[in-house]
Amino acid sequence: MNIGKNKATPNEDAASDYRACLAKLYPYGDLFVVNISSPNTPDLRALQHGDELRDLLAAVKEEMEIQAAAHGELPKPILVKLAPDNDEEQLSYMAQAILESGISGIIATNTTIGRDGLSHANKSETGGLSGRPLTQRSTEVIRSLYRMTDGRLPIVGSGGIFTARDAYDKIRAGASLVEVYTSLIYKGPGVVKEIAAGLKRLLKQDGFNRITQAVGADHRR
Repeated sequence: MNIGKNKATPNEDAASDYRACLAKLYPYGDLFVVNISSPNTPDLRALQHGDELRDLLAAVKEEMEIQAAAHGELPKPILVKLAPDNDEEQLSYMAQAILESGISGIIATNTTIGRDGLSHANKSETGGLSGRPLTQRSTEVIRSLYRMTDGRLPIVGSGGIFTARDAYDKIRAGASLVEVYTSLIYKGPGVVKEIAAGLKRLLKQDGFNRITQAVGADHRR
């Protein structure tokens, strides 16, 4: 379950929206994603930084404990979805805040507001851009976050994954899992089987028997 705040809710009241989403959806989700990186909600990305992030994660974590206790269960995992449009200093602050919060993991990344390298007439349209233009940048963010967290948190790699090589690059950079979105549109559901088969070949090529052996491999060169 991916949860966020309403467009009209000011950031100072954002935690109440996240709490309300979690309380309503708790019985239906296996894990919950704190989305603080959608470019389509005004000022949402400001919640990624400083005390705002710490306070928000603390509120969501508290609400998770309340809901888990009410349902007689253990708390469910909480992940944080970050934007690709952060520099290394910003990512470092986020990584530290997430580590300190006790959150279960990170999704890297959401769509980008960048338009570098685009030549199409529609490149100036607002909103988040997904697909190929995001491939390299999302992998760079994964690599940085893995290094900053010493590989202590699972990272879900997302952004521009069309081939097994795209997925494998993110795994070697530090992703424990990967997600595909845009490639499903262009290639259809068969892209999943294609990527899985390709990953087997790439693992064997590098002398690995399991995906877990390849996670973060670029950091051990």
